[in-house]
Amino acid sequence: MDASPRWSTNTKLIVMLAVLVVIGFFLVRFQVLIIPLIMALILAYLLNPLVILLTKYLRASRTAAVLILYGILILILIGLTGGAGYLLQQQLSGVLATVRRFIDSIPVWIDTLSAEPILLGPFTFDLSTADITLLQDALLSAARDGVGQITELLTGAATDVVSFVGWTVFAFMVAFYLLHDMDALQHSLVRIVPENHKKDVGRLLSELGPIWNAFLRGQMLLSLIMGLAIGAAMGLLGVRYALVLGLMAALAEFIPIIGANVVGATAVVIALFQPANWLGLSPVAYAVVVGLTGGVLQQLESNFLIPRVMGDQLKLHPAIMIIGALVGFSLLGLPGLLLSGPIIATARVFGKYVHAKLFDLPPWPAQEGAPSADAKPPRVRIRPARESDKKDMLELTEKIWEGHDYTPQVWSAWQTDRKGLLAAAELDKRMVGFGKLSFVGPGEWWLEGLRVHPGFQGMKIGSLLTEHLVDAWRKRGGGVIRLATSSERVEVHRVCGRLGFRRVGVFRVTAAKPLTRGACEYRPVTNAELPEATAFWKEHGAAWKTPDLINDGWQWSRFTEAWLAEIVRRGGAWWWRNRSAILLTYDSEHDHKPSLEVSAFVAPSGMLAPMLRQMRVLARTKKAERAAWVAPDFPRITQTAQRAGFTSVWDSRLWLFERSE
Repeated sequence: MDASPRWSTNTKLIVMLAVLVVIGFFLVRFQVLIIPLIMALILAYLLNPLVILLTKYLRASRTAAVLILYGILILILIGLTGGAGYLLQQQLSGVLATVRRFIDSIPVWIDTLSAEPILLGPFTFDLSTADITLLQDALLSAARDGVGQITELLTGAATDVVSFVGWTVFAFMVAFYLLHDMDALQHSLVRIVPENHKKDVGRLLSELGPIWNAFLRGQMLLSLIMGLAIGAAMGLLGVRYALVLGLMAALAEFIPIIGANVVGATAVVIALFQPANWLGLSPVAYAVVVGLTGGVLQQLESNFLIPRVMGDQLKLHPAIMIIGALVGFSLLGLPGLLLSGPIIATARVFGKYVHAKLFDLPPWPAQEGAPSADAKPPRVRIRPARESDKKDMLELTEKIWEGHDYTPQVWSAWQTDRKGLLAAAELDKRMVGFGKLSFVGPGEWWLEGLRVHPGFQGMKIGSLLTEHLVDAWRKRGGGVIRLATSSERVEVHRVCGRLGFRRVGVFRVTAAKPLTRGACEYRPVTNAELPEATAFWKEHGAAWKTPDLINDGWQWSRFTEAWLAEIVRRGGAWWWRNRSAILLTYDSEHDHKPSLEVSAFVAPSGMLAPMLRQMRVLARTKKAERAAWVAPDFPRITQTAQRAGFTSVWDSRLWLFERSE
């Protein structure tokens, strides 16, 4: 077959321009869809951790978890649109009426101030001789226009309720499918990135992830806390319309700087026009108390809550945030206003990257004060893991594999493993990484579970953990130690080379759906058949390039009769077609669904494809949702597996490393 010709630079440029024109046309033609789609993306992003928690703790499928979560949201929305919605509408009308009365009283206040001279120390200001008509008219016009726009917006939302509900339903529907297929979408996005650019894209995503996570999820948490705090404080002080003030405070968290000031001013105005208060204070004194209370809460938020919830991910100057909010509102309306902060921070990350690439500079300069290449990171201590490290472990693993990390399920077993070692990397009294050395058989060890917190990568913590665990392996008598890692983990490959590991295998992770028809031609190997099965394995195993490696739950070890006896005891050893082949399996879970996994097999030449197809029948009889095989990455085996219906489920390869001593 002739190779497809490469596109020239001019062809690529023309195609890219055409793509940009088409995208621009759709953005202009269907701009009404932009805001609902943005809302759907944000909703899916915010709800994804809840879906992961439901799948983990309810042992439910992702589809069931999304349906359960949506059922809860629908009940909440029904409650909000019922009695709570009516109460909110009544209070909101009262707030607007109070603000209008305040605006209408401005001329009277100005006349009162101008009637007598104002003394400030040695200075006297006499406003009676000044013409303040222009200032008065300007203030009244601006204030009335602002209230009028708010009233018009609320009236429009009420009169166009059908359109509002329709777009809301549309956003929820899109978010449902985004949540349902979140993992598949992420894998699809990764696949379209050229191989030599995947590292840069991964680094960009690691820079952007904390920004959007801190803003969206952190901002939602701050919004909830401040809404409840302001609402409760105003209610305790007896301020009218406390419910609306709490809601305004929650929404104001998304409007940098300006929002909090608007809420505070509104609370003061309501206090001034309130006919009475349970404190027995005059209106002015009462307004001062209300204003001071709001100010104290804002200071607590700025100095206590924000550093702990948001950190300093955005790192934007207040002036830039205000200007960005105004520009975002003028371009995209309310979404542009609410998302101006993370959008500017995202633009800054991309801007630095583009600038570095344009001028041939390193896009990821070393951080100031980072340790040199030959120096160990300061203050990092490797020690045995403790029970108190579990909290740090849960926080760390939440960021790995979209929350699907298996570590939380095996952490307790790892800690109580007396033959192995669970090591923790401690920095400033916090566990920022860990790794596990496991005994898998006489003279055989497995290195697994190496994790480093994303915020502390680049400090050689992974190298320190690996060195510590290798030293522990040597002190335990040595033998053979192995580990498996992705073909894309270049840093891990370098550490392995430096520590004397050599690559002994390359694998593809493949899987297939169970076959719904056909009789199963497998039968279990019995204890009495162990000698025969062992002899068969030794006779036919030499046909495969890694015949004596058994994958027992992602831990590879050499084949021994003791291992075969253990697998027989667990019911994972199978004869096929009158003892013409042997298949070893183990039961596992994938996305909380049962999965039948290949440990190893031996078969005469030409029998692999029908044997794998029959394994799919075996998976059906064992009520597994899939059959999986971490297959040696050889063209002959890959093609045979594809003919049997097995496809690769990982974009990268799995590299197996080994060291002997």
